[in-house]
Amino acid sequence: MPDNIVTIDFRRHLKLEPGDVLLDLGSGNGRHTIEACLWPCRVVSVDVDADELRRARFFLRAPAGGSPWLRYDEQEKPGYPGWADFIVADAQHLPFKDGAFDKVMCTEVLEHIPDDKEGIRELHRVARPGADVAVSVPRYWPERVFWTLSWEYWHTPGGHVRMYKPGVMARYLTEHGFQVQAMRHRHAFQSVYWFLRCTFGKDNENRLVPRTMWKFINWYQQRRPKKVEFLEAAINLIAGKDLVHYTKKPAAPSMNGRQRVEEEAPRASALR
Repeated sequence: MPDNIVTIDFRRHLKLEPGDVLLDLGSGNGRHTIEACLWPCRVVSVDVDADELRRARFFLRAPAGGSPWLRYDEQEKPGYPGWADFIVADAQHLPFKDGAFDKVMCTEVLEHIPDDKEGIRELHRVARPGADVAVSVPRYWPERVFWTLSWEYWHTPGGHVRMYKPGVMARYLTEHGFQVQAMRHRHAFQSVYWFLRCTFGKDNENRLVPRTMWKFINWYQQRRPKKVEFLEAAINLIAGKDLVHYTKKPAAPSMNGRQRVEEEAPRASALR
């Protein structure tokens, strides 16, 4: 799964280092988990939907029970290279110790859960001091258009229960202890697609116009012609569907060597 169809930028913003332990909270079918598995880190994929986690696990080539630190030979099983833990859990009550993760990403999740602020508190709790944390939510004005056009769009079970006006999510993250370092808009072509879906009927995705747009998006994701990339990058400034917040949990005050060892010991066992 190429990184151009994911929301998080692992090269410039959420940089994964060898040995990092990464939490993908609300991983769904695993598009970000699979991409992160291409990097030398350990990935923990969490979602409330066990069926979605099974789909994500299916795409990975690594055998069940293998070492999380090694890559696997292609004969193990067809799929993408990599290894991850898959855990069924609620974003508002994560089963991990404090400071368990070096990096955290939470993409298109907070607009779904009943208590988004509790979800942010849990993100802050499980991230270690100094950890990079990426949080994305739908951009306000495209979401407002979708809600206006389609009753079904926001009444689908498990769908979006809220919208975030400009600056609201950044304020929530700051209030809960994160330092917002950058914000980026992504996936303008998805905005066009969902506009068409909501116009022709959310459940009528096989109508000619939305189906044609979906075929174009699939072609674009596979080919990535430079001119079209530049076009989407320009449209992202106006109509990007997703708003990504790249943040950092402030580092703990400096400590001596003994204190550091004592703090790292419980973190090392947080996933065991």
